[in-house]
Amino acid sequence: MANKPKLNPKVLDFLQRKLEKPVSTIRSDISRLRRDYPQSTLNAVAQIYAGQHGVSVRRLITKDDKSTIPSVKIERPATLKGKKRTKTREQIGPIIQFKTTDHFLKKHIEEINRAYTQHCYTCVFVLTRKVLENLIVAILKAKYPENRDLYSDPTRGRYLDFSVVLDNLFRKRNEFDDDGKKAIERLRQTLVPFKDDANDKVHSLYHIVEDADEVDKWHLDTVVALIADIMKEGPGKSIDRERSGKNG
Repeated sequence: MANKPKLNPKVLDFLQRKLEKPVSTIRSDISRLRRDYPQSTLNAVAQIYAGQHGVSVRRLITKDDKSTIPSVKIERPATLKGKKRTKTREQIGPIIQFKTTDHFLKKHIEEINRAYTQHCYTCVFVLTRKVLENLIVAILKAKYPENRDLYSDPTRGRYLDFSVVLDNLFRKRNEFDDDGKKAIERLRQTLVPFKDDANDKVHSLYHIVEDADEVDKWHLDTVVALIADIMKEGPGKSIDRERSGKNG
């Protein structure tokens, strides 16, 4: 007789810390939710549950678990000049979740999730690189509003290149609190190779990403979570309200 599938303990630990709920409650919630997704593994249902609460455990589950995650139904009513249009439904499997009040950032993340769901993985790299670069600039702008040299090149009328702003953030890591410093160190460790890989895909006509594993290996949900943690240290305002312009 086959062993009963179990939840990854790391998934439970992560959800307990992020949601501040007892493990028993989380187990119970996931068990009830699985009734709606009988074809999904427990760990896949845990990702669905996490998504409903604005977080993600995608990096903690296996490829086999991920393959059983159904697309998430998202209703988006649209209006045009006061005239109501029929609600449309899209099947979108979120790869990145980030709470923000910024309209443009929301749209970019929505587009990344849509591209991933439609297997447009090259687009995911291009768009994600753009979003992550803009978020790094936003952190520096909010933390150092008077020190524009950290993120801006006035002689060229644009923001500094991705690698430069990332290095500048890393150089300033000791000016953040302990959690922020550790998050910045981990962020740079991940983003340097991702940036190089994304640059190759952006600038090479011949590199088409056809396998989701090329995206999944970067654990982009973790990268975004690290950025969200760093943003908590904004000086009296929400850092995500800051937006950068052209990409470097």
